[in-house]
Amino acid sequence: MNTADNVLLALAVLGLVLYRQLRSRPVGERRLYTVPAVLAVVGVAQGGLLDDAHPALSVALLAGEVVAAVAFGALRALTVRLWRESDGELWRRGTGWTLAAWLVSILSRVGFLAAGHALGLRLGSNLFLLFLALTLIVQNLLVVWRGRRITATAPASVAS
Repeated sequence: MNTADNVLLALAVLGLVLYRQLRSRPVGERRLYTVPAVLAVVGVAQGGLLDDAHPALSVALLAGEVVAAVAFGALRALTVRLWRESDGELWRRGTGWTLAAWLVSILSRVGFLAAGHALGLRLGSNLFLLFLALTLIVQNLLVVWRGRRITATAPASVAS
């Protein structure tokens, strides 16, 4: 895929993720990892993760993006409301803070992109797919972990 295709794919997935995260939904553990896994495979398969002319700089930038993706995934996981329905099923819903954390994480990705450009790095646009995949995996892992600790049921109004 070319840069425009990657950007369109990432924006479409991000729009879908935001839409789904801001609605009340059951936590289906298996489904939480499908989209991030596909994004990661596509991102890695396309190559171009490092600039051959500047390997040390591109590795450093990639490491910074990995740290940021993990940190923002963890932050967003903390903003998600979780509860158990009377039947014991775990539900989740993102909050305004979840949306704010998404905006900040996207801005950080733009910052990394600008830094790479300023440093003269030629990196593939698929790095955004990997950033998105990693941050979603971390967020989902922590949401599931938090959910497993919730044993009491609560009325749905608690999550609104």
